[in-house]
Amino acid sequence: MAQWTAADYQTLIREPGGLILVADYRGAGAPRALIAGFAAARSIGAEAELQNLAVRPECRGHGVARTLIEALHRRLAAAGADRVCLEVRVSNLAARRLYSSLGYAECGLRRSYYAADGEDALVLELRLERGTARPDDSGREERRIV
Repeated sequence: MAQWTAADYQTLIREPGGLILVADYRGAGAPRALIAGFAAARSIGAEAELQNLAVRPECRGHGVARTLIEALHRRLAAAGADRVCLEVRVSNLAARRLYSSLGYAECGLRRSYYAADGEDALVLELRLERGTARPDDSGREERRIV
C-alpha cells in the first residue's frame, strides 16, 4: 500500500501484531518536539513485514531511518519473528542502500506494484538473529532525538 490514511494506521496499531515506532527531534529553539519519522510493521508468528517507513526530509541523513528499523527489528524478534520482508521501489536507491547495509537481501520482484505509476517493487528479506536482537531492557520508550 503506497499511500496510507489515518484509518490504515489506526487499524494496524489495533491488530495483535501491529507496531508503529515514532522518532522525534527538537530543533534549536523549538518549543516542542516534532516527528522526525516513523516505521510501521506487522508480524504474524515468525513472519513480519515492514509496511511503511518515512523520515521528514530535513531529518534525512542523520540515522533516523536506521535507528527506527533497528528498534523495529528488536521488537519484532522479541515478539517471535525471525524473518522480516518489505517492498521498495526499484528507483529508490537511497532506501535500497540502507536496507542492504542492514543485511536485507533481494528475494523477489513485484511487477507494476505501485498503482500510481506502475513502477516495480523489489522484495527484500532479512533473517533476524535471535541471539543479537534484544529489546531495550531499560523499560523506557525507544526514541531518537536528532
